[in-house]
Amino acid sequence: MSYVQGAEMWFATKSAKATGLGRLRPNTLVLGFKTNWSDGHMRDVDIYINTIHDAFDLQFGVVILRLQDGLDISHIPGQDDSSLEKPAGTVAKEMPVTVSVAKDSDSDSCPSKTTSLQNSPMISRDIKSPLSLRDQRLLDTSQQFRKKQGKGTIDVWWLFDDGGLTLLIPYLLTNKKKWGDCRIRVFIGGKINRIDHDRRAMATLLSRFRIDFSDINVLGDINTKPKKHNKLSFKELIEPYRLKEDDMEQAEAEHLKALEPWRISDNELELYRAKTNRQIRLNELLKEHSSSAKLIVMSLPLARKGTISSALYMCWLETLSRDLPPVLLVRGNHQSVLTFYS
Repeated sequence: MSYVQGAEMWFATKSAKATGLGRLRPNTLVLGFKTNWSDGHMRDVDIYINTIHDAFDLQFGVVILRLQDGLDISHIPGQDDSSLEKPAGTVAKEMPVTVSVAKDSDSDSCPSKTTSLQNSPMISRDIKSPLSLRDQRLLDTSQQFRKKQGKGTIDVWWLFDDGGLTLLIPYLLTNKKKWGDCRIRVFIGGKINRIDHDRRAMATLLSRFRIDFSDINVLGDINTKPKKHNKLSFKELIEPYRLKEDDMEQAEAEHLKALEPWRISDNELELYRAKTNRQIRLNELLKEHSSSAKLIVMSLPLARKGTISSALYMCWLETLSRDLPPVLLVRGNHQSVLTFYS
């Protein structure tokens, strides 16, 4: 599924329920990251996050693709479905042409005459129309996966066992010609005093799944506190979405929370401080280890429905995946998709 929003998100959920026949039905919802979420109404963020929750309720896996420049190129002229095969930067324009209409030479009527521009037919031609630097970069980014990727790595950050979808997707990609020169690197969490043991155990597991890999990295410092300036950046990010119930009467705070359930309460922020710090810390590690990867495939963090506000969850996803190469956030439905060989 391509990027959808607003009422289309609601339609996507309803369609997911009605799609398929018996056991022959989709089991994964694919979304684009909501790049402009902080510029729009938070009601749209609520719909976006609830669509993810609904997918999990339907026992679907969820995949979210984030490109730093975004995925939406609908505002660029000529980028509709009919022009997908045209070169980048080519815009179809209607051009007036002059048509000469000649009578038969034996006719007594006047010689040939030329139609006016006002009555000319309109003929569609492909004209090179210059794009702004931003739009050109956005267009190039949106088409990067159509090209052969060349030598590089697909970095898999497997932080949770979700049935194996986070491992399966990179494996399938490397079997395709465009990704054939890429190697899989696996990153897992672990303890400093068990790094060698955890690496051997993971290597054995991947071999039994017949997944080729070039390296396994055990991160013993995954639970280290994030840097102070990154914590301050997160604080600035969530500031517009906080409830700040301590600054108002209880009845007023409850009323505001009922009207705007996406707001982040002080109690919620304190209760999930450790999970917040984890997202900040993971982004630090991603920048340290995977800043040059062709693609990052990473476990999607979960937020309990009705417990964690949409704004806080969106801020987690924003913080986790910002300023990185293309990121694929993946969470399977906990049904095994890998065949285990002993």
